[in-house]
Amino acid sequence: MSDNNTTGSRVLPRVLFAVLFAITGLAACGGGSDPAAPTVPTTPATPTNIEEVAAAWAATPYRSGAITYYCDCGTGAEGDCAAGADTNAGTASSPKQTIASAITTLNAASNNDTVALCKGGAFNAVSGLNITRSGCTAGTTCVDLREYTPATFTGTAKPIINNATGADRTLFTINGNRGGVRFLNLILAGDNGALGNRNNGLFFYNGAHDVTMGNLDVDNFDLAVYNAGGNSGVQTTTNIKLTGNRFTNNRRFGFLGAGVNADISYNYWDGSGGSTVFDHAIYLAGAVPVTNIQVVGNYVRGQYGPTCLGAPIVAHLAVDGLLVSNNVVEIDAAASTGGCWGMAFNNMTNETAALYHRNATFSGNTVINGGNAGLTITTCPDCIIENNLIIQNWTYAYETNGIKIPSQAARAVEVADVNTRNRIRNNTVWFGPNAVNGGNGIIVGTEGTGHIIANNTVYYSASSGGTNGVNCFDYPLALTEYAFINNNHCYSSAAYEWVNGRGSLASWQSHATAYGFDSASIAGVNPMFTAAGTDFTPAAGSPLINAGSALHGSILDFTGKTRPAPPAIGAFEP
Repeated sequence: MSDNNTTGSRVLPRVLFAVLFAITGLAACGGGSDPAAPTVPTTPATPTNIEEVAAAWAATPYRSGAITYYCDCGTGAEGDCAAGADTNAGTASSPKQTIASAITTLNAASNNDTVALCKGGAFNAVSGLNITRSGCTAGTTCVDLREYTPATFTGTAKPIINNATGADRTLFTINGNRGGVRFLNLILAGDNGALGNRNNGLFFYNGAHDVTMGNLDVDNFDLAVYNAGGNSGVQTTTNIKLTGNRFTNNRRFGFLGAGVNADISYNYWDGSGGSTVFDHAIYLAGAVPVTNIQVVGNYVRGQYGPTCLGAPIVAHLAVDGLLVSNNVVEIDAAASTGGCWGMAFNNMTNETAALYHRNATFSGNTVINGGNAGLTITTCPDCIIENNLIIQNWTYAYETNGIKIPSQAARAVEVADVNTRNRIRNNTVWFGPNAVNGGNGIIVGTEGTGHIIANNTVYYSASSGGTNGVNCFDYPLALTEYAFINNNHCYSSAAYEWVNGRGSLASWQSHATAYGFDSASIAGVNPMFTAAGTDFTPAAGSPLINAGSALHGSILDFTGKTRPAPPAIGAFEP
């Protein structure tokens, strides 16, 4: 299996490892939950990482029921692979053979049964594989398709399931009120681009429910996972979960869709989403309202092609109850462009249905070289945007942005929700030495009222702002539309304006005297990060320490540490 981009283990800056927090209730990850009313998300607090989640799936005990064993030696199998036969008994010493027979067995299995595929083996699908099982109680999984260590040879690698050749092939489909299956510890292999936009991995549609994918390697598809849970005229999907997986070289989309209780957590994405404005590594999309989605702890490295266009993580949907937390989006400096948007939850679509992100929290995300803007959020009332780290350290010919709220106005044609009462707090925005053409740290404007901007730090480290200039903050709305602006910090090695069009901090304070905005903010003082660029923890003596607003600050910092009162400015406590 080859990767388009880097596929080995990457050494991340120390603070980026803190991005990866466990899904609450990981020990019970075999089950699901019933559809529920939307809840206000909270940031998970148990530290872990993608590798640990994948390892937990690899160590998951077998279910208590019968196990039927299969072994085949198709494309990619280990050299000493020993194939079974479908006429065999299906024991470890006498396994059955074909993936078609394995799926027939899975569909007819009793609750708590397992269909096991041999490590070191490979299974060539000759057609699409349909999961028709419907016997599991809603809210649970009850059968597994997973690996076993063979008794007939020394297989060690995850079993491979190769998609069928030919046009319009989807490897696994679950359609209708069916599900209750876990796919664990497998490799799903596409066609390496031979078909072009027609080679898909997993498809969930019209009421599919309770499917968990854990510790899968999903490689070389056009569309890896399509959770069509928000299509007009069909039943939404429920409890479709991706945790601890590795997605590589998926040419158009790594994940597409939505659904009730959709969970996309602790997955590695490398080279997923093509170099167009339409293709993305993670694309949340749907035409009907859904509830309770979480996108947590993912690491997204680049896109499939040579440049970043569009957004590696993007959303156009209507969701109530959204948590986007502790994800890393990393774009190589040479691949970033003005058409790239690191994380963009917006309404830039032709969809005529109302779009919104209600009861939403965006917390602890890291975006590196996110192009035009690192983080943009639209149609998000009462949005919490906290503890995010935005790094812009690439060479560009125009100004670029750290956080932009929103990226465009709510659309009247769909009566979309307006960005209002947004809380932008304890974020860190750093423009590195390669960002020599100016930029805007945090922009809050366009629409809405009651916005709070507190405890944020912006650092522009290049000595030149180019022809575009440097603006720490930008507040284009009338002052009456902001509820609280204070306890912020900005430091720039180049000439800068504290607020775009308002000059220095003192000039801005004078302009906003009646509101007391930024009366306790700090300008022109080095924040004394432990190691700017890799560790943004304030070092001893930093002016950021205990300089934030306790009333309007986040409760936890980027790493999950409880903040003191008063808290530090920025995403990190010392």
